[in-house]
Amino acid sequence: MSQIFVNIPKVKFSEPRRNLPGRRGVTTPEDRFTIAFARSYLSQAPEMCRTANYDSMAVAREVAVNGYGIADMLVVAWQSLAGEMFPSTEAFVEVARPCTRAFEFKLSDWRKAMSQAARYRFFAHQTFVVLPETACANALPYIDTFRSIHVGLWSYSKETDRIRMHYTPRPASPMSKRWHLHAVQCVASTS
Repeated sequence: MSQIFVNIPKVKFSEPRRNLPGRRGVTTPEDRFTIAFARSYLSQAPEMCRTANYDSMAVAREVAVNGYGIADMLVVAWQSLAGEMFPSTEAFVEVARPCTRAFEFKLSDWRKAMSQAARYRFFAHQTFVVLPETACANALPYIDTFRSIHVGLWSYSKETDRIRMHYTPRPASPMSKRWHLHAVQCVASTS
């Protein structure tokens, strides 16, 4: 990959949980899990995505897409075009044809994560639930449900820095072109 970002920025918007008293600047265990996974994912992406022909990647955390939720992490990957500049997000998507991956992280509640990740199919080519290995063991008996709704299931261990792909759906066109463009624009605004 030509660009690997160590700092994974958050998209700047009004975060619902920040409206609660006493929440400014607080990082949760789920936030720490997300950041650890993101760093591992970026360093391991070339090996994990061997069949994809992408050499450029942009990543953002907490990407809000109106009506479809807030993706914990959104990855936009594309094959770089020699010195190509794009006047708009629409032009970039049309020419570069980037692949978008939306991730939902939970420490235990895989059902809630699956429900949220299913909504991300409106704006992403692939969606994934990422759980710690122990929580993933509870979700694995339901892997056929993940397959039937085309939501990936991965586990991650912070201790071993290991990402395990239990099910990875094939990329499919996002259900909404409008919200796909919006999501790509959100990531572009942080990069």
